[in-house]
Amino acid sequence: MRFLKILIILFLVSIPFSSNWAYSDIDANTKTIYTKFYAQIKNKYKSDSWLSYLYLLEKTLASINNSGKLTKNNEKIILDLEKLNNEKIFNLELESKEKVNKLKIANNSLLDDYELFFYNPDALIKENWVWYTYSYTKKYFFEESSKLNRESLIYNGLYWKNIVVYYDNWNLSFIKDYKKVKLITDDIIYGFPNKYELLKTIRNNKLFDASRDDDSYYKTLEKTSKELTSWIYKDDEKIKIIYDYILKNISYSNNFTMQDYEIFSWIETYSNKSWVCEWYVELFNLMLWFNNIKSSIIIWDVIDASDFPQIWHAWVKIGEYYYDITFDDPVWATKTKTFNEYSYYKLPKDLFYTNRFDKWLTPENLKTSTLDFRKALIKSNLSKLIEKYKNNNYNLLKIFKFKEKYGISATKDIAANDIIKILWYKDMKNFEVVVAWKTKYIKNLNYISLEDDTIETFLEQINFDLTWYVVLKWLKDDWNIEFIISNNITYHN
Repeated sequence: MRFLKILIILFLVSIPFSSNWAYSDIDANTKTIYTKFYAQIKNKYKSDSWLSYLYLLEKTLASINNSGKLTKNNEKIILDLEKLNNEKIFNLELESKEKVNKLKIANNSLLDDYELFFYNPDALIKENWVWYTYSYTKKYFFEESSKLNRESLIYNGLYWKNIVVYYDNWNLSFIKDYKKVKLITDDIIYGFPNKYELLKTIRNNKLFDASRDDDSYYKTLEKTSKELTSWIYKDDEKIKIIYDYILKNISYSNNFTMQDYEIFSWIETYSNKSWVCEWYVELFNLMLWFNNIKSSIIIWDVIDASDFPQIWHAWVKIGEYYYDITFDDPVWATKTKTFNEYSYYKLPKDLFYTNRFDKWLTPENLKTSTLDFRKALIKSNLSKLIEKYKNNNYNLLKIFKFKEKYGISATKDIAANDIIKILWYKDMKNFEVVVAWKTKYIKNLNYISLEDDTIETFLEQINFDLTWYVVLKWLKDDWNIEFIISNNITYHN
């Protein structure tokens, strides 16, 4: 680590500042110094994995970038170095993914007459600084390629040079009918974090929605993403601004079917300002990546979702924290939340995973249990974390801290009677109440009814703060009684 710090200091004193943010215009001296630095890493750790030490450099650069101690000029230098390192990591990752398949193909003399190969398992091809893939509807594969012969390939119509060949895991596969599809020009995504995952995302989008000019949409999104954060440098602040932007500009929709292929496209999400969870987070991811913030999408089960276990859900991991942008913008929401109302923003794993599981880890018994049972389990999981996070202001735990403060069981739903016990009540008849031993006449009264099935939602909306609230026992003209709660009462003089 000391070795890295010394080199970073050398970067800062050696590299002239360039005002152009485009990767292609990174100062030539920066590129030269990075190349020398990489050669030093390669020589110093020649017996170890080069990739692992590039990850070490990545963390060091991120740490320096988020220290808040750099000048604006040096922030730019660090950003350029991060981009250079991202590209080096990507090239090594791609090389690693392709190495095995290239060797298999080279060692199989039967494939000497073919010209088109997928060397990576995700069918990503770079030609003249443009990324492509092949779309197809059918492939032919052979589990035991060692027993495959030319005659069987000819018999199946799979033996001529324009057949696409690749190894799909352990199977040798052949594609006869295909179409070459442009994904994106490399200069737009040059130096991106998670570049391989990004290309897979673009490929998946393109295969579902080939009608859009991807380059124009990516350039538009790049412009928006960078303009939103152009005046700040700390990643935490950039993440917050992007999160806010999406929540204020995109609406969750349940008006779709799985046959609507457009729902599988972040482009449609961005264009229509509405779609579903996975493409919310794809859009979030892309906007983060345009700001050189490394993040990843996680998909699987949320056990208190109404469609569990039939439909999976998606969320984002950044560093050691988790973000669920769709849970902060649910389909039933009537207003956009403000930042202090977010419940699923930057949560530690144990808190975030009180109601969810990663792929294949969901216990089978939960898939057949009732929603009430699963909700009770989640409450139990959350209540166990109150002490650990007592000094944090996580919204997910506020209800449990509220219960603890007023002696309500952590696993019990808050009822209207609980609020009446906390605040007690004043009798109201003909809009008359006694305040400080004097009868007062109400002029205006804004209130809600105290009802068991809505009280927890109400408490969340007021941030569990009852400081200025009053409960009234309203004796109506028909002699029916209703308990109401208000913090906005005006009286006649």
